[in-house]
Amino acid sequence: MPRYIKKIWSGDVYEAEEYYSRRKINKSSLRGPNENGSSAEQQERNLKYARKKLARKINANFGKGDLFLTLTHKQHVGYGEAKRQLQNFLKRLKRKRKKMGLPELKYVAVTEAEGKRAHHHLVVSGTDLTVDQWTELWGQGRIMISRLEPDGDYTGLTRYITKECPLDHSKRWSCSRNLVEPKVEVVPMKDEKPKQRLRVPKGYREVERYEYASEENGMFRYIKAIRNGGADYGEGKEQES
Repeated sequence: MPRYIKKIWSGDVYEAEEYYSRRKINKSSLRGPNENGSSAEQQERNLKYARKKLARKINANFGKGDLFLTLTHKQHVGYGEAKRQLQNFLKRLKRKRKKMGLPELKYVAVTEAEGKRAHHHLVVSGTDLTVDQWTELWGQGRIMISRLEPDGDYTGLTRYITKECPLDHSKRWSCSRNLVEPKVEVVPMKDEKPKQRLRVPKGYREVERYEYASEENGMFRYIKAIRNGGADYGEGKEQES
C-alpha cells in the first residue's frame, strides 16, 4: 500500500500524520470519516474527528487579544429559544463592532442545554468593551469574559466547550463563515523504510507523539508541535481508535 504524510498547519500548531492508504490520495480522500455512520462506534469516531477539525479551526483563527465568553440565561429557556437569543446577541455584537470600526466578527459558538439551564461558550475576535457594556449587549443573564492566552494550542479549550455534545453532535457548535481553514498538505513517502521518523519543523517544539497499529491499515504515526514561544493549553489529547 502507498504511504503518505499529511501535514497540517493551524496557527502556531503543526501536526503530521504518517499512514498507509489502500487507494491513491485525492481531494475526496481528505474528507475524513463517514459522518453518516449509525453505529455508536462510528458516531464516536465522527465526534472525535469533528472536535479535531474544530480545534484546528480555532487554532488557525484565534489567539492573542481574542476572547473566551460564557453567556448564561437568568430564565429557563429551551434549546431553540437559547439559540435564537444567541443569534440576536451575535447580530448586536456585529453592529457594535462595525460602529467601532473593527473588522468583521469571527466566532465559534457552542450551546449547552442538556439537563441544565442553557448557556453558551464562545470564542470571538477581540472587542474592547467594559464588563458593563458586554452585559448590556447580552441582556439575558450573566456573562463571563477571559482573554485567550497568546500563541498556543487551543485543543484543550475545544474539548472543554464540546464536552457535553452528544455523539451525533447535531451541529451543536457553529462558526462564522469568515474563518480561514488550516493549511493541509499530503505528500507520498519517498521510500519504503519500515519506520520513518516524523520531523518537527525548525522553530517548533514537539508536545505530543504517538503511534498504533491497525489490522486494516497498518501502522499510523502522529506528532504535534507548537511554534517556539507558544504554550500547550489543557489536556486536549485524544488518540485515534
